[in-house]
Amino acid sequence: MGRIISFLLLVAGLLLATQVFPQSGSPAVDMADAVTPLELEQADLTINLAHSLAREKKLREALETYQEFVRLYQMSPRLREARESMARIYEKRQRYDKAIQQYEALYRELGVSPLGLAYHLEAARLYEIAGDEATAVSIYKELNQIDPGSEAAGKARTRMEALNLLQKTGDYGTKPAEPAPATSTPAEVK
Repeated sequence: MGRIISFLLLVAGLLLATQVFPQSGSPAVDMADAVTPLELEQADLTINLAHSLAREKKLREALETYQEFVRLYQMSPRLREARESMARIYEKRQRYDKAIQQYEALYRELGVSPLGLAYHLEAARLYEIAGDEATAVSIYKELNQIDPGSEAAGKARTRMEALNLLQKTGDYGTKPAEPAPATSTPAEVK
């Protein structure tokens, strides 16, 4: 299997090394953003190999292949797919810090979109599993401030309820905590 990865890396290196640059006097062409069909095909082969390795439970090799994919194909439309797969493998291996890095990178890439918020929620869940409840709660509150009506915010509220934060603070993160109203005792009946 190592031979296949080496071959793919060699082909990728050759593709990068043989790019055509404009000659002096010719109009300038920005090749950095251009993705050729051959590069798309190579990217597809690489990520498909990584997926195959993951299905075969060869997680170390799969991670190496995904990492190479992320490094070589920054402009690929399948970059999100590679990062998400890496995060899942890291989570299986209980490398929560690495999984969180991937989910946070996805959140930064997608921003305040339903999918971006879902990745941010996944990072919070992993912070919670890793024992960093304070960071998880901070993200849960942030999700409720960003878009209280989103699915991610609803799930964040559910997690906060499970952590008994609502009972402790009365605060979902959408507004400053208000003091609890004084309870009145019923009047005695004579």
